[in-house]
Amino acid sequence: MNISKMQQKDGVTRVHLAEDYGELRLMLCSDVHFDSIYCNRALYKKHLDEAKSSGAFVIMAGDCFDAMQGRYDTRRSYTEIRPEYVDDRYYDLIVNDFTEFHKPYKDNLLVFGKGNHDTSIIRHANIDLLSRAVGDLRKEGSNVVAGGYGGWIVFYFGDHYRANFKIRYFHGSGGEAEVTKGMIQVNRQATYLPDADLVLNGHNHNNYITSIKRQRISNKGEWYEDKCTFVRTPGYKNAYADGSSGWEVERGANPKNLGCIWAAITINRKRIPICKCTEDIS
Repeated sequence: MNISKMQQKDGVTRVHLAEDYGELRLMLCSDVHFDSIYCNRALYKKHLDEAKSSGAFVIMAGDCFDAMQGRYDTRRSYTEIRPEYVDDRYYDLIVNDFTEFHKPYKDNLLVFGKGNHDTSIIRHANIDLLSRAVGDLRKEGSNVVAGGYGGWIVFYFGDHYRANFKIRYFHGSGGEAEVTKGMIQVNRQATYLPDADLVLNGHNHNNYITSIKRQRISNKGEWYEDKCTFVRTPGYKNAYADGSSGWEVERGANPKNLGCIWAAITINRKRIPICKCTEDIS
């Protein structure tokens, strides 16, 4: 589907699709940590290639960058910096590399939200790496926009506003959620996000797809049912590695899946969105 108009205001990105009906495909992801030595770039590229071939839009819910190896970053570790980034221009290099890597997919990139790694660099180094990368990609003709730590994306099918699909993305908060995998947060979100059709979370590198059925009532006093789909994407950073050393191992974390979630959205004859999600993990 082609974008006829795209606007961003007050934390909401509005995407007007040229076609009235059809299938909208999305690659939902987070936590790429692109510049980390633990980033599985081969798997990430594989999924981006699939997005390009299928015409899917890419939505990233934060932590595009790892960005922990700056000179004054207390988290830095010489053993975890990629050789090509050992330079006084460290931040410039990772932004330039990220931009070059994503240029072939510029037509598929839609929203890159911020994560805790992205906002940490803003606080401590006064540099917004994500906005710089997005600005460079837009100069190449991409429609991609920089989102917030959380925000809304609303897709409109056709030039009217009746048929739409609403996504709430949020990078995530808290710890690893080893037992619940973040499902407690899902139940909380269900109470204060009544208008969302899909909620995308990231951050703790867990993965799930679940849904909550809702009974609604229209302005005409007629009841109907819909559902909200909740997904959490694991990302592409395999920091656990072989389990022999490192921060993930020392704090007692466990190996995590890598990958993304694909969403396919259609609008039925009653102009109700139908969403089907599938995991693509390894």
